[in-house]
Amino acid sequence: MKDLHLFLSQYEEMFPDEVIHIEKEVSARHQVTALAIQLEKEKRFPVLVFHNVVTEQGKSPHPLVTFVMSSRKRMAALMDTSIEQVGPAFCQRIQAGIKPVIVPRNRAPVKEVVETGDAINLLAYPSLVHHEMDPGTYITAGFLTCFDPDTGVVNSAIHRGWIKDKDEIRVYISPPTHNFHIFSKYEARGEDMKVAYWIGHHPLAVLGCEAHVSATASHYEAAGGALGEPLRLVPSETLGDDFLVPADAEVVIEGVIPCGQRRPEGPFGEYTRYSGPQRWHPFIKVTAVTRRNECYWQDIQVGHTHWVGSLQLEGGAFDNIKRSVPGLMAIYAPMSGAGQFHLYLKIKKTVEGQGRTALLAALNTHLLVKHAFVFDEDVDIFDEKEVLLALATR
Repeated sequence: MKDLHLFLSQYEEMFPDEVIHIEKEVSARHQVTALAIQLEKEKRFPVLVFHNVVTEQGKSPHPLVTFVMSSRKRMAALMDTSIEQVGPAFCQRIQAGIKPVIVPRNRAPVKEVVETGDAINLLAYPSLVHHEMDPGTYITAGFLTCFDPDTGVVNSAIHRGWIKDKDEIRVYISPPTHNFHIFSKYEARGEDMKVAYWIGHHPLAVLGCEAHVSATASHYEAAGGALGEPLRLVPSETLGDDFLVPADAEVVIEGVIPCGQRRPEGPFGEYTRYSGPQRWHPFIKVTAVTRRNECYWQDIQVGHTHWVGSLQLEGGAFDNIKRSVPGLMAIYAPMSGAGQFHLYLKIKKTVEGQGRTALLAALNTHLLVKHAFVFDEDVDIFDEKEVLLALATR
């Protein structure tokens, strides 16, 4: 079974220089982000494991793992493909899908420790204050999970959460998302919504659950497709046996979002490298925390290099464009466009006008795509020096 522990041990064995353990004490406020920025400038993207993170509560007993998703080469290696074709390869995996399996609690690592009532203390985890205007520590790699009250289909996607207190998380459920659609159903009925955050898993499970699927499709099946094996699930502790969470996660936070209640959340350093405003958002009243005995707290450096959402954008665009431009060779959503706003296309042109056709298809791929650029086959679209030279001279 694939999980974060297995990934880290196998990856470090194969690439010992690509997993850096930091034993020195570091502050949860800004210092981890500062190191990530420095590594980005050096074009280095190792997995970072911090063993002594100091929060406002003191030194956390749990290690922090971040920068896992920062390397395109790493993601390609996990899918046994090239860095050029990692987007299409990923989409093929999630389109196949694999149904999850349910395991009993005694076979679920995430149930090794169960905390309820006064034992709950989210402030003990090494969550970070990432940027200057962030009001506190945030969950950034947590998958907010809920079930559609009409269909019973699970939706699980990354939504940021401000850990406001030991048992309260203020969560931003962005309006265009399926989670917001499901939440709106509960509020229309005057009902609270049961939710869980799960944190830490194999990188392919992270990619699979964050993939955009239809409202009637299961993220758990998409995660299984990405993993190449069924995602193992286990019943929750306080939300009912029919509320299933990943058995091999590092931490699961269970709770309830009260109907009709809002509290201030934000501002927050967004993926665009600007700070978004403070708004009134829902909050989670935490009812249980379950975890592994030796759990990692996984973090994603929002606003910095990571490939969590970009690979599916590339893969979906590749499939869409190739239907009308068979000579499409590669596609790239560069980090210079936040991995969302720009697409570079490489085609082998056979007739005049194919470039325009490719561009129109690219711009209709996703509402966030602002600019698309098409290049001949002799340009390496993964080298932005070549991209800029071609834009300047052709």
